[in-house]
Amino acid sequence: MQENNKTYFQLNKLHKTLIAQNIPFVSYRLPAEHKIVTLVQHTESPQPITSINNIGNESGFIIAPFIEGKSIRYFMKPDCVYFNDEIDNDSIEKLAYNKYFTGIKKLTANGLKTTSHEEFVANVEKSVEAIKVGKFHKVVLSKIRKNALPENFEAPEFFIKLCRKYPHAMVYMLQIPEVGFWAGATPEPLLVIENNTVKTVSLAGTQISTGKAIQTYEWSQKEIEEQAIVTNFVEQAIQHLGIETYHKIGPINEQAGHLIHLKTEFKFSETDIKDRIGNFLKALHPTPSVGGLPKNEALKFILANENYDRSYYTGFLGPVNLNGETNVFVNLRCLQLFDNKFVLYSGAGITASSDPEKEWLETDNKMLTMMNVVISTKL
Repeated sequence: MQENNKTYFQLNKLHKTLIAQNIPFVSYRLPAEHKIVTLVQHTESPQPITSINNIGNESGFIIAPFIEGKSIRYFMKPDCVYFNDEIDNDSIEKLAYNKYFTGIKKLTANGLKTTSHEEFVANVEKSVEAIKVGKFHKVVLSKIRKNALPENFEAPEFFIKLCRKYPHAMVYMLQIPEVGFWAGATPEPLLVIENNTVKTVSLAGTQISTGKAIQTYEWSQKEIEEQAIVTNFVEQAIQHLGIETYHKIGPINEQAGHLIHLKTEFKFSETDIKDRIGNFLKALHPTPSVGGLPKNEALKFILANENYDRSYYTGFLGPVNLNGETNVFVNLRCLQLFDNKFVLYSGAGITASSDPEKEWLETDNKMLTMMNVVISTKL
């Protein structure tokens, strides 16, 4: 990704103004694109969404949690839309005088604590036993790590670093007072609509890239089974919506930053889900790549055994009906920023053949996607 000095300077200035004034905004860069889009809603707060059934008739940006509860869905309807090369000083100065959101208290990290190795391993062992006695086929267990922010950390620069380091991910930085401040580089599209074609994927299995040819990476039986579980779920969801004609591609190896995944892609005509975008999202989310299968049994296990609220981690987010396209992604490879702390999130799919220590290592490796950029001093 190449930005000229003026583009970076103006985007940086816009971000600093929005953050200082606590104004709701999201900046995002879609995979394999150079264009950064910034949506700002400065006249009122983004509204909660009680139902997403009619989301296909709206235009804006959606963010939804892993499950509805303490965290709820919000939809941003922007007052202003900025592109990376079209940010002028007059617009920034007008936002600098906005006092509507400055009195809203920002979220703190006080209720969050790092998941211990012992706790995570014990949960993996417990889930393997539950799988072996038939309670469910797969469950995704996650963990968090709370760290102090480096003294020289600047969120606007962090966002640009993410864009440069992960050109094939959906990179975003988002601030909504009720949601908090989140940033990420997610590799997993949940629903993409462009050129009258709908695309979704199943993504599972993780290896560290060693630099060799992408097609030469091989997979264990556990990883193959895990990917098949997610793929079958997505395919059945498509069929249950009455979509009879679709193209299925994969599984193939897919690189996301320093990680390699197994991916199967599904494509079909946009006319098959016309006016049913909300139904499609509800049918898929949460997929077995972030929850488990059967869905309800896996969710019960997660809620009973994870010691924290995932909030918007493993939820979904993205622009809906903007510029004629929809790009909703699963919120993976993300972190939550606070005044002087940041919280990393990661998870791993557990099956009957899972090794607890390997799952711990996998979740550590996934956290490096964000950690390496946070501690990097090079822009």
